[in-house]
Amino acid sequence: MSVVADGFSGAPKNYFDLFQIEPRFNVDVDDLGQRFRTLQRRFHPDKFVGGSAAEQRLAAQVSADINAGYQALKDPITRAGHMLELQACDLRALERQPVSGEFLMQQMQLRDKAESLDPDDDEGLKTLTAEAQALMASELFSFEEAIEKEDYELAGSAWVHLLYLHKLNKEVAGRSDLN
Repeated sequence: MSVVADGFSGAPKNYFDLFQIEPRFNVDVDDLGQRFRTLQRRFHPDKFVGGSAAEQRLAAQVSADINAGYQALKDPITRAGHMLELQACDLRALERQPVSGEFLMQQMQLRDKAESLDPDDDEGLKTLTAEAQALMASELFSFEEAIEKEDYELAGSAWVHLLYLHKLNKEVAGRSDLN
């Protein structure tokens, strides 16, 4: 079996193509997992130990690409980033762009709530968790709508908000771990 003969001649740039799924934001993660396992079985470097050194290196690269693609597509935030990159958006530049004062104020208030929350206040923690998750769901929906409309500026803004909200959700989850 040849890695090149099976359609891989280098690092894929589009993970949706690699997994042969439609490039949409809403991905069936179970199907993605099945495709990941199928590709890994097919292109695992161990299958090419008898091949040339170049073929072994290529198999290792393909396997790494499969792993990277799976990690990128299984998480909605990294999937969103990948979708923006496919549209030639510079994610680092997006991260440096300022967000609205209203959004920053909201984030500061929620972080203050998280920090001042008594670790034994289960009800307060549930409320804060629900609020943080609702904001995340809303922003995921905003990203999906923007990307479908090919409004990459709005999609980029939503992606940056998702980065903030992901961090907030991790902080809130960390508060619940204190119990």
